[in-house]
Amino acid sequence: MGWLVVGLTRVWTVWMAVIDHKHRPAAHSQVRGGDAGVVHLLRRGALFLLLLVVSGCARSPLEVSDGQHPGLTSAVPTPARATAPPPRCGNQRAAGVVVLALPGGRRALLAVPAGDGHHRLRLVMALPGYGQTSEELAAQSRVPARAIAAGVLAVIPEGADVARSWNFSGTTGHDDLGFLSALVTQLAATDCADPGRVVITGISDGGDMAAFASCALPGRFQAVVTVAASFDPPVGCRRTRIVAIHGDADPVDPFGGGPDERPGYPAIPPAVAAIAAWAARDGCLTATTTTVAPHVSVTRYPCGAELVTVHGGGHTWPGGAPVNPRLGATTSEYDATATILGLG
Repeated sequence: MGWLVVGLTRVWTVWMAVIDHKHRPAAHSQVRGGDAGVVHLLRRGALFLLLLVVSGCARSPLEVSDGQHPGLTSAVPTPARATAPPPRCGNQRAAGVVVLALPGGRRALLAVPAGDGHHRLRLVMALPGYGQTSEELAAQSRVPARAIAAGVLAVIPEGADVARSWNFSGTTGHDDLGFLSALVTQLAATDCADPGRVVITGISDGGDMAAFASCALPGRFQAVVTVAASFDPPVGCRRTRIVAIHGDADPVDPFGGGPDERPGYPAIPPAVAAIAAWAARDGCLTATTTTVAPHVSVTRYPCGAELVTVHGGGHTWPGGAPVNPRLGATTSEYDATATILGLG
């Protein structure tokens, strides 16, 4: 608008010159009162008109700022931008624990925290041991209740058939890898699970299956935690964050390794050698061991592999509910569920 003001100012100057010329008296004569009044009125009128024009232009709805002159602001009303709601996810189940009916006649417990239907949630997948139900692992580990309190989704699917077993060694004809991968996909579509933040865990056979799945399904699981289980990484397994929690008085999965009494199942590797194999696969050969509680020590490798040894611990879930005394002692000095929920 500056060019317009300059132009109008010049016009006003010329106009004033004309007015002065027309009403200028002869040289050395005095201006008569009437002529002086006319000149004064014409000048005031011209200035008034100029101010009106400039004011009108300043408020013109066509004025647009070029972004380089902060003093010139646009008078064109900016339409309010419609704020799109965040993308929806899931079906917004009520918070709590529900039973899922899954393909092949299987079932699972799903723990759902309170959510808004717009934000993805971390997911913990916990696999029961051989013959164990979802409810039994839920009661032993307390994963569902604590996951809900932490704002994390948790699912506990059961193994196949009457034995509720897992096919990590080719002993059954079930595609458990496809089953677990499809379950993650389903929960991402129906319950706001974040497919990029999934931790898989399990006890005993469920722990073996969790470790096997973390290798066989690269990128599907962010980390794996095995409880009362030792499992060597298969050939070609990609780097995976692993924490193995094992009692050194385990009567079912011996801490020092040994044969599996079930036909077709591979031998159980020693816990120390197994975690070293996971670390070596990532290029780590040395570790440090520290005592974190009177009966608990942790061996850590720089690559992220960890072995938590519960001295005197049995085939149990550390920090969980005690089970059959024949399975050994359940320590309260270490909290396996807190470790699982803290990953991711």
